[in-house]
Amino acid sequence: MKNILILNYEYPPLWWWAWVVCEKYANLLAKLWNNVVVLTTWFKWEKEFEENWNLKIIRLKSLRKKAFQSNPIEMLSWALKSSIFLKKYLKTNNFDISIAFFSIPWWIVSRYIYKKFNIPYIISTHWHDIPGFYPEKMKKFHILTNWYTKKIWQDAKKILTLTTDMKKLADNFWESNKNIILPNWCQSDFFNPGISKKKNIFTILFVWRLVDQKDPFTMFKSIKILKEKNIDFELKIVWDGPLRKKMEYFVKDNNLEKNVTFTWWVSKEEIKKYYQSSHVQICSSKVEAMSIAILESLYSWLYILSTPISWNNDMITPKINWDFFNIWDHLELWHKLIDLSSRFNKLKINLENIEKLKTKYNWENIIYKLNNIINEL
Repeated sequence: MKNILILNYEYPPLWWWAWVVCEKYANLLAKLWNNVVVLTTWFKWEKEFEENWNLKIIRLKSLRKKAFQSNPIEMLSWALKSSIFLKKYLKTNNFDISIAFFSIPWWIVSRYIYKKFNIPYIISTHWHDIPGFYPEKMKKFHILTNWYTKKIWQDAKKILTLTTDMKKLADNFWESNKNIILPNWCQSDFFNPGISKKKNIFTILFVWRLVDQKDPFTMFKSIKILKEKNIDFELKIVWDGPLRKKMEYFVKDNNLEKNVTFTWWVSKEEIKKYYQSSHVQICSSKVEAMSIAILESLYSWLYILSTPISWNNDMITPKINWDFFNIWDHLELWHKLIDLSSRFNKLKINLENIEKLKTKYNWENIIYKLNNIINEL
């Protein structure tokens, strides 16, 4: 039994994939008889404190205004609030280790309590916080923060990466036997096929944050041609983000209103329905870590059209459950969509492949590995 403190700025019921991973860490580590406290941020409809047996959730109010994104000022406000809170809280509450998700400000707080209270820490990376990731957008941030990231990594007990590619990038920055692979998971007992719920019209799904990294406009250029070729289809965009307005203008300007539907943030139960009623999920990302949405889609028997990025290379079996198209290549994507539109109600899913994925990315195995890592420190 260990006393474990988990630091993550984002946590359910706000539902996003990394948040779900954090929640699973907390719940399953608690089931393994550890005492777990999650320190996270409060959002308008949430409770500030929850306790369930040996799992506690503490939510601190910060400057955060939006559910789907945050800016550095809001993040640093949480780091400050957390540091002030922990300075008092840790005088009467002892922990064997802390686990910090993502980068600044979470790692800053972990290192602070390590220096102040001698609580060792593990950091969980998610691509963007590894120097060298997505230089198109992150280069300036990494130049400014690399000096402190090195200090954080130097003092960390373990650095968790999700994929082989992520570990290589981490090793390039800070080669160490601390860097290990601990993959994501998918709730395979919840996300399952709903064949009878599939629509009679070719239905495309885009379940991603509406940000530049996900490159939704490559997909939009493809569906614009579908429309021009009189292909009958629906596109469901399930999420939100800073590109939403620009995307809505594109839809209106190209007369796609009857084909494209936007939703806001949705619950896990609602997103399950979208998976089950659709035929194809598009991942047009320029970069990606380890997408839980891809696993959720596969377990729901969707065909995947994806760019060849990171972990997708380990999981994709072309022409079996999905296929690749090159980054920014809307014409290649269009050709593949044309092909699928002609046989969408006859798509065959390789169930053997899916069962292998369920075995490989089994949550119990992943959590047992994490629990062993903690106990060996």
